[in-house]
Amino acid sequence: MATAAVARLCREHEALWAATPEDPPVLGPPVARPRQQQNAREAERLLDEVAAAVLECPEDDEGRLAWRRRLEARVREFGSRQLGWPDGYQDLLFADEYYRATVDFVREARRFDAGVRPDEVGQALRNVWIGNSLQMLLELPVRLSPSLFGYSMLYPWTDNLLDDPGLTQAAKAAFNLRLGARLAGGAVRPEGRHERQVFELVARVESEHERRQRPDVYDSLLAIHRAQVASLRQQQPAAAMGRGPLLAIAVEKGGTSVLADLHLVAPSVGEAEAAFAFGYGVFLQMLDDLQDVRADTEKGHATLFSTAAAQGLLDSLVGRLCRFVDRVTLGSGRFASPEYGPRLDLVRRNCRLLLVGAVAEQERLFSRVFVRSLEERWPFDFASMRQLRREAQRRYRRTLSTLQRRRGVRSLLELVA
Repeated sequence: MATAAVARLCREHEALWAATPEDPPVLGPPVARPRQQQNAREAERLLDEVAAAVLECPEDDEGRLAWRRRLEARVREFGSRQLGWPDGYQDLLFADEYYRATVDFVREARRFDAGVRPDEVGQALRNVWIGNSLQMLLELPVRLSPSLFGYSMLYPWTDNLLDDPGLTQAAKAAFNLRLGARLAGGAVRPEGRHERQVFELVARVESEHERRQRPDVYDSLLAIHRAQVASLRQQQPAAAMGRGPLLAIAVEKGGTSVLADLHLVAPSVGEAEAAFAFGYGVFLQMLDDLQDVRADTEKGHATLFSTAAAQGLLDSLVGRLCRFVDRVTLGSGRFASPEYGPRLDLVRRNCRLLLVGAVAEQERLFSRVFVRSLEERWPFDFASMRQLRREAQRRYRRTLSTLQRRRGVRSLLELVA
């Protein structure tokens, strides 16, 4: 997408953010405390059942399919009874196409680099799922394409390098210049194994999208690259940047990130589709920054949320974020028809889960009134949510340790891939 069009989308979404109310969100009807406690007990029982089932995962494909169906049915039952998940949401969430794309990605990531870490796979998978959600919205086949794989792997392969405190700013700048030239189609000699892999990932995109026929694909990749370069300014003391520049960075980086996904998965892109994808990326970036407030504060990285947390409470900022998600997802003319309702519901529900989870984990960043306004309308009380997360982590480590001894796996994802 041309630079002027990206600049226009940035201005529009900065204005939309500024015009979004800061009122506390209303997440649904009130949930009585006894009901929340019952939900927590049922969730703990589900954790027990899932941990036991994972240890019994069959190694043959036929047995694994039957095993997955049983596990899916149990989670669906919990979602319906305890969380109130509607059938449309569950049908999309557990669609075979999403599962197949996930398995294909995990397998391809291990072929790309046998030493890929589980956290790198998880980081890249999040972008695969975003691309898949766009395919779902646009009624395209939900699948892992070569270019979606290449772009998704660029996240851990470039972001982690640029976030490395051991690299000098000069080294990061030199890498960014070479990568920008490679994305523009230049003949660039990579420096070192890691950079060769980065350029190979660009080649995956080129294998699917011919540059002369799809210049929009490469314009969008250059747009997110420029935004990532600009975001390096955030790696300085929070006091050095004001809210205006920080908002501009978040909007550009988030928006261009998902805009690139859209160009990779869609044969053509209209203005309404581009606007939706851009807004989608903006609120996902905001959610990431909300989740990372503590880590960014410790590193001295400046974001809207880390700077606001240093100055006071985050009530108004998070209230605005929740309502911004609704404005983007419900205000799109492209997806206004009723048949898109369940698909947009999938996006909204998942975003609210991330937002409420971040508040529950960082209660001290909010007023008690704000926390209560969210907690009293959520299926779980926040103390139970924190306890369930800790328990899930313990069981994950224990289950993985057992599987490592029995079957030599490094990650639970390897069970299905």
